[in-house]
Amino acid sequence: MIRKIVVGLDKSDLSLKALQKAIIFAQGYGAELKLVFVLSGHESDAPKVGSYFNGYPYPGMNTTTLESYQAAWNKFVDNSQAWLEQQISETKEKTVDTSGALLQGSPGVKLCEFAITWNADLIIVGSRGLSGISELLMGSVSNHVMHHAPCSVLIVHSDKQSEMSAQSSYSDVGTSMPGILQRLLVPVDRSGMAEQAIAAAIDLAKLQKAEIKLVHVIDGDEYDMPQKLTFSDSQYMLQHNGLILKEYQHDWHKFIDGWWRRLQRQVQDIEDEGIDAICDVMQGRTGPRICEVAKDWKADLIVIGSRGLSGLKELLVGSVSYYVSHRAPCSVLIIRPKTPLKETSDIVQESQRVTLVNS
Repeated sequence: MIRKIVVGLDKSDLSLKALQKAIIFAQGYGAELKLVFVLSGHESDAPKVGSYFNGYPYPGMNTTTLESYQAAWNKFVDNSQAWLEQQISETKEKTVDTSGALLQGSPGVKLCEFAITWNADLIIVGSRGLSGISELLMGSVSNHVMHHAPCSVLIVHSDKQSEMSAQSSYSDVGTSMPGILQRLLVPVDRSGMAEQAIAAAIDLAKLQKAEIKLVHVIDGDEYDMPQKLTFSDSQYMLQHNGLILKEYQHDWHKFIDGWWRRLQRQVQDIEDEGIDAICDVMQGRTGPRICEVAKDWKADLIVIGSRGLSGLKELLVGSVSYYVSHRAPCSVLIIRPKTPLKETSDIVQESQRVTLVNS
């Protein structure tokens, strides 16, 4: 159950879309929101100095320049805190328990640290759409959070489909805005994380009166998949390849039928909860096929489990959740096991960098 939600904010339109999604979740679950704004020299309105430190003061600056920079930085902090307090106030008007935190440092790192110390159940961030090596090198906030969060993560994309839905429903202040999440797509395999993703989708579908679609993509070898045929020019194969091919087709249809039966049982379990559900089985590359289905079915949200790889290792291995989170046509909820609270000594001390905002 989701009780505590951290929302990563900056002053972009995308982060405000993430906040809108957070309000939907908070209203549905009766959860508490923590709006977190991380001060960074890379912000568009942060003061800049001519240096190799990307906007941060550096050793050897003359006193006048340093004082001027410090005054500009203090003004930036005050403006950011005022902006954050405004978001908190406006969110509270929607009957959501809301407070905030103004931090300083690397946004992705600070969001994950705060989620640990606050024992968050979900982190919500916007994604600016970078992918692959370019994102790893540029240090995307959503990329870091997805790999290092101690809990599940909702990645919010700037998609027209969700935007149109939000515009038609978001103005109804004080309701749970049931029209925004109408179609939930859940990729399914045999892992425990897939079962957790289905359970999370069921909870959301009940809150939002949404429909669920389960999809399994056959990609590569599964342990009970018939072995691929290897033909040769031997006399035996020339004489018996018809029978072998027939047996292979029988085994293949049995394998496909097994997946259909599995998904249909899961659909029946979902419908027993009073939720409309459908399913599909297909072949292809798992990540691209999931994104194609999401686009064709006009999904509002993809709910997918994560196997927990991180960084370059995940990029090279080809995590499905990594691919989908970067290329999906809609928002993506990544379900991952919640990490137990760490000891205080394991967390970077925030006392010198943190100003809590409780308005």
